[in-house]
Amino acid sequence: MKRMILLGSALLFSASLAFAQTTMSGSDARIGIKAGVNLSTIRYSGFEGSNNFNDNTKQNVGYNFTVFGDFGVGNNFFIQPGISLQNKGTKIEGSSTTAGTTTTGKIKTDVMAIEVPVNAVLRIPTGTSGAFQISAGPYIGFNIDGKTKTNTSITTPGGTTTTTNETNNLNFGSKTDDDLSSTDFGANFGLGYRLNSGFTLGANYGLGLSNLVPKDNRSGDSKATNRVWGFSVGYSF
Repeated sequence: MKRMILLGSALLFSASLAFAQTTMSGSDARIGIKAGVNLSTIRYSGFEGSNNFNDNTKQNVGYNFTVFGDFGVGNNFFIQPGISLQNKGTKIEGSSTTAGTTTTGKIKTDVMAIEVPVNAVLRIPTGTSGAFQISAGPYIGFNIDGKTKTNTSITTPGGTTTTTNETNNLNFGSKTDDDLSSTDFGANFGLGYRLNSGFTLGANYGLGLSNLVPKDNRSGDSKATNRVWGFSVGYSF
């Protein structure tokens, strides 16, 4: 996986330099990196119990790392392609009591994905200090690794508690024995600020549009989609 990330970064860097040399002048083309924190969930719909899943869903804390290029196509208007490593997932927590016995369960899903976003960026200069950046655009993602961690606690009327923990690797694909689809498609919406020194601060919302339920596992209108809030700091030059 590390080799894939390094290769992708090198390709983007080379392409950006070539683009800058052939079609851009100086400040109209930049390369940058950014990294930060993700707060992600998976939203469910179209099957019995989906509302209960959503009511008990908590945000999963992950991270993001992106290499990107900025290419000027107009006055304060840029196209920004990139390659990104995204840690997504979700957490579901719930409990029930039957005949005095309480069962509490927690399921944490972590997914590692390589994404290729292409954003349109509008810059609003704020004098000599920098500029606000408003961005939007599509992304395609490829799920490459993941795990689920399950914690179950059972407390009897006598006060005895039994706890079990289990970790399983996720399978990606379209078959019945797969856990999630291998690809994801959606849209990004971002707001940030870039200092003239090159440092950036930004927030991004990733709206998953494709169904994460494997094709052979779908029943009726069953659907699962990513929802990701991302916060990052970076530098472009």
